[in-house]
Amino acid sequence: MCLPKIVGPMPMVLFHARPYLALVAVASLLATWTSTALAENSSSDRPQFTDSQLEFFEKHVRPILVQRCYECHGPEAEAPGGGLYLTSRSAILEGGDSGPSVVPGKADESQLIEAIHYDGIYQMPPKSRMPDVEIAKLEQWVNSGAAWPIEDEANTPKKQVFDLAQRQSEHWAWQPVRRPEIPSVQEEAWAKDPLDYFILAKLEAASLTPNQPAERTTLLRRVYFDLIGLPPTPQQVEAFLQDDSPDALAKVVDQLLASPRFGEHWGRHWLDLVRYAESRGHEFDYDIPNAFEYRDYVIRALNQDVPYNKLVIEHIAGDLVEQPRMNADQGFNEAVLGTGFWHMGDWVHSPVDIRKDEADRFDNMLDVMNKAFLGLTVTCARCHDHKFDAISQADYYAQMGFLQSSSYRQVRFETQDHNAKIAAALAKLEEETNAQAASLLSTQFDEATSTIEADLAAGKSEWSELLAEAQADPQHPLYWWSRYLAATPESRTAEVATAQARVSAEQEAIANANVQIVNDFARLPQEEWRTDGFVFGATPRQAGQIEWSAAKPSVRRESAAVFDLRWAPLKLQEGVQDDFGRIHNWNRAGRTLKSNSFPLQDGRVHYLVQGAGRAFAVVDSHRLVNGPLHGVVTMEWNVPVEEGPRWITHNLRDYRGHATHIEFSPIDDKPMEVLLVVEGDKAPPTLSAEAEVAAAFVQAIAGKTDQPASETLVDAMHTALATSNDPRLKDWLLKHWETIVPGQKAPLEDLANTYQQKSQELLSQVRWQSRTAPGMWDNSAEQEHLLIRGNVRNPSEPVERRLLTVLEKSPTQFDPHGSGRLQLAHQMMAPDNPFASRVAVNRIWHYLMGRGIVRTVDNFGVLGEEPTHPELLDYLASEFVDNGWSLKQMIRRVVLSQTYQMSSVQIDPAETADPKNDLFHRAQVKRLGGEAIRDSLLMVGGNLDETMYGPSVKIYLTSFMQGRGRPGASGPLDGAGRRSVYLEIRRNFLSPMMLAFDTPQPITTIGRRNQSNVPAQSLILLNDPFVLKQCELWAQRAIAETPDDAQLRFQRMVEQAFSRQPTDAERALADEFLTSHMQTLQIDPQQRLVSVELWRDLAHVLVNAKPFIFVR
Repeated sequence: MCLPKIVGPMPMVLFHARPYLALVAVASLLATWTSTALAENSSSDRPQFTDSQLEFFEKHVRPILVQRCYECHGPEAEAPGGGLYLTSRSAILEGGDSGPSVVPGKADESQLIEAIHYDGIYQMPPKSRMPDVEIAKLEQWVNSGAAWPIEDEANTPKKQVFDLAQRQSEHWAWQPVRRPEIPSVQEEAWAKDPLDYFILAKLEAASLTPNQPAERTTLLRRVYFDLIGLPPTPQQVEAFLQDDSPDALAKVVDQLLASPRFGEHWGRHWLDLVRYAESRGHEFDYDIPNAFEYRDYVIRALNQDVPYNKLVIEHIAGDLVEQPRMNADQGFNEAVLGTGFWHMGDWVHSPVDIRKDEADRFDNMLDVMNKAFLGLTVTCARCHDHKFDAISQADYYAQMGFLQSSSYRQVRFETQDHNAKIAAALAKLEEETNAQAASLLSTQFDEATSTIEADLAAGKSEWSELLAEAQADPQHPLYWWSRYLAATPESRTAEVATAQARVSAEQEAIANANVQIVNDFARLPQEEWRTDGFVFGATPRQAGQIEWSAAKPSVRRESAAVFDLRWAPLKLQEGVQDDFGRIHNWNRAGRTLKSNSFPLQDGRVHYLVQGAGRAFAVVDSHRLVNGPLHGVVTMEWNVPVEEGPRWITHNLRDYRGHATHIEFSPIDDKPMEVLLVVEGDKAPPTLSAEAEVAAAFVQAIAGKTDQPASETLVDAMHTALATSNDPRLKDWLLKHWETIVPGQKAPLEDLANTYQQKSQELLSQVRWQSRTAPGMWDNSAEQEHLLIRGNVRNPSEPVERRLLTVLEKSPTQFDPHGSGRLQLAHQMMAPDNPFASRVAVNRIWHYLMGRGIVRTVDNFGVLGEEPTHPELLDYLASEFVDNGWSLKQMIRRVVLSQTYQMSSVQIDPAETADPKNDLFHRAQVKRLGGEAIRDSLLMVGGNLDETMYGPSVKIYLTSFMQGRGRPGASGPLDGAGRRSVYLEIRRNFLSPMMLAFDTPQPITTIGRRNQSNVPAQSLILLNDPFVLKQCELWAQRAIAETPDDAQLRFQRMVEQAFSRQPTDAERALADEFLTSHMQTLQIDPQQRLVSVELWRDLAHVLVNAKPFIFVR
């Protein structure tokens, strides 16, 4: 089927001018108002008002404005609502964020009048509607010209100017990172690392001295918890104490940095930054399919010390990097897994306002990206320019363009790169086979050309029969040729004109079709070809191509995106979660074709298809489709291939004015082809088979009517064989080859057999099963509109994509056909970005030292705190970049510094002079997080399972954890003994123990956890069944390890719990407790050494002691 280009006369709406098409008219009116206001304000001839007009204003209008509007828009308002002052005529003509508020003489076009009628986006005054009589007075005033005394012009306050350059110059964080000189100090011998000089210099300037080094056991426990989140065993403590070499601590640090436990502990820090969770929250708390794969990716990356800049680039655009990082052991693509962080947020399954829901989701994604990696609160600019930082509202929507140009998928990360090589080899094999076929066909046909021309001219019987057959069938590729050859030379021109007329009528109908073309797969630019996986090939299949994959080679009649049935066996590995809701079990991963993004104008989308397939209209990027509210976005069809292509209509009129793209996927192993995607009231006509035949004839005969007819036909045959101009004729020629080219057998059989053999060898290497994970997938390039006051119903102009205005040294040309996220990622991680390295080293310092050099680790803006040691921050940032962005190297340096190794004991006069420890005169006492406390309990109980990776252990559900979305089954009480990082995190069913000990709720970036001290923590440690069970297991372990000696047993238990020997006072207290508690439990003294209950309760006492949950 030939599909000429369809011209779409329907006017295009502003992309994302959603959800109403009427916004186009609003934009036009705003432009008119603006030009009117500017013309009036720039005129030297101000309007002259009569005394009666001014009297009307003073008597009826000003009192209304003062009473109803001046609270927010009067001269006393420092920041008027919407940027609008109602204090002078020039102020109302200039207007606020939404443009001029009044069009003199045209009340029906004035935003002020629309607002007081409560008819439009704004309803003013917001508390209650004005009385009708007051509305009428204001309408009369506007229609009469909006008179206003000129004297009031001087009373209008000047609007605050948003000066990006000034804000940038005034705040420390925007300044370039500059490597400082190492400061001079008096006590040089104290310092172990250059960073110590910066700390010591500040202390000496304050006439203070740093604290003494921590005791060795204290230091060792600190290092273990800071690096791997677990306590040292008594054997490890003993080995350290026995090693008196100068590098004893360095050896321990290197062992811990090389331990797999390092990635688990520091991975938990990272997961706090990206609000990691495994369910969507909202009403039913649906799963995030395979979210744990992202968690495992983070752990592996940190253990491998992937450079920080590379790790962040993988997060922003790991699907786009040219040479993705591959897993060394299993060979799968690691880089693409990083993009899963974008999709770890809350999703709403049936939002009423689907566009606002998208804006909220994108807001969260941008919030996390900017806080986690730049330490900036960019999302404060959603509704207006940032109140404090050098971030404009336009910057916010510029960043949102990257998300509008991207979408979600479950990516077959485990096999995609391996199978990509096979797909490329298949494509190369087809290219080579096509070249051999073209050469063979051309050679044989050229050799027979003179014979064919002679036979045609002589009317040889074989040709006479073939042409007679053609003349009886208007769909036959030789129909018009048979008529042309049979006509007299004088009437042949008339035959051509008749054929042209046959085509013109249908082409005119096609040209007048009132549609917008979304994707025409016959003319699709390569950059618009978007597939997840290889099942649709590297490009659309074009009409005239020889199909080698079928049992017998054939020639394609239509150009289309074609599901290659050889890839049909692709499936998910057992246990892998599929997408949820209406697209559940669609088996879309690696089997999806995506259209361009486009605005829904009429709302009816038409697919020209054949075979069986499914379409998912992703409207406003909404995917969690479950229930009836948005069910129309999915559809299926089944058009038998033998019936040819057919138009299928997808009614999306409920979403007119919204943006969408379409994702197509095949049904099981059934054939599927998509030829054309358009949007409009009706599906456009396509050329009939008869018209296609006529069009091919007219094209071939053009300019050749003076040649002999037989020669012209032979030329057409030669052209058909060499090109895709006439697929019907090419197909006919191949089927009749032995007749047309005497003495030659069917030329493609041997090639086809060879192709089949080689392709089967390649396909035998395909990895059919795969795990999947959440990831990004590029859309067409889109720009988001600036939403006035953050209102999705009040869009302004589109904003070009960028990072932040003040961070761009020169304008960047982002990918014009894709998201541009890769360029964004490189900009963010550029060495001269003042935020990336500073934020990273500050986080490291915070996790190791108990607080950051900048306390507000997620906010380096004006509302954040300034660095206590700015030169140290820049020194560490410089070192970090110069040493390849290595997290482990930076952690090692800090841990081996004298600053880190100080005691945390509070000693005057330093404590009086530096009560907040701003100068780091001592180490910080740190309470363990919930994960470390739980993992320590498992460890002392001898129940810690060090198995790494894999699906999370289901959350243990108490009887109090009720509500919609509650999982059908509870996980084990002890989490199967796995480390806490491997426990499932469900937004609506979070672990009570983790919450009590300040594990953050996964809402946004949390780089600094709360350090609360609340009764719930004591109650957890006293009463939680998990705690009690681990204490019982610990008691059983202690009895088995030291069956005969109570004192030795207690010593071992203290070593296990506190990483040190018990004091004499503690031994006495323990002995006293055991004696008195035996009486309480009525235990026979003979059972003192074997009573699990007795020693369980002693273990419970140790767990509730401060040394167990605090690190000094």
